[in-house]
Amino acid sequence: MKKIISLLLLSQLAAGAAGGFAQAQDKTSANPPAPQKIEAERKLLGKHMFSLQWLLFKKSMYGAANITRKETGLYIDARQEVDGDFVTLTGDLRVVNAKEFTVTGELVTRVHHINNGNACPRSGTFTFKAKGTRKYWRMQEMDNPCDNAADYVDVYF
Repeated sequence: MKKIISLLLLSQLAAGAAGGFAQAQDKTSANPPAPQKIEAERKLLGKHMFSLQWLLFKKSMYGAANITRKETGLYIDARQEVDGDFVTLTGDLRVVNAKEFTVTGELVTRVHHINNGNACPRSGTFTFKAKGTRKYWRMQEMDNPCDNAADYVDVYF
């Protein structure tokens, strides 16, 4: 009888320990970011050049993208303005990997020869990727929903 009770206790302890180990393993593996994400985040933090191609064509003047850390994560506040035309991007930034990030927020463009010169606001999640040897992340959702135009929105590193 003592052997049976001992075996039952031992099996319960083993099951509890294994469950606790699995939970601890899940917590530790889910919380710390991968080393490449840490490096990508470090590369993103700070001030970067920012552009919409229509505005660069006018005067080759870049805007600025400021990426900061807030309690909820990374945040981007970007603006480029040339002669009344502009592009702004604000929102929460999430690192996907070393060459990709997303911004969930708002993008507004205004170019005098697009959409009759009216601002075109967009909200949602935008994906930025650095492909090949490019020195910038380009927004992948290029189609302007307000006009038949493609907008190349870039954040430089």
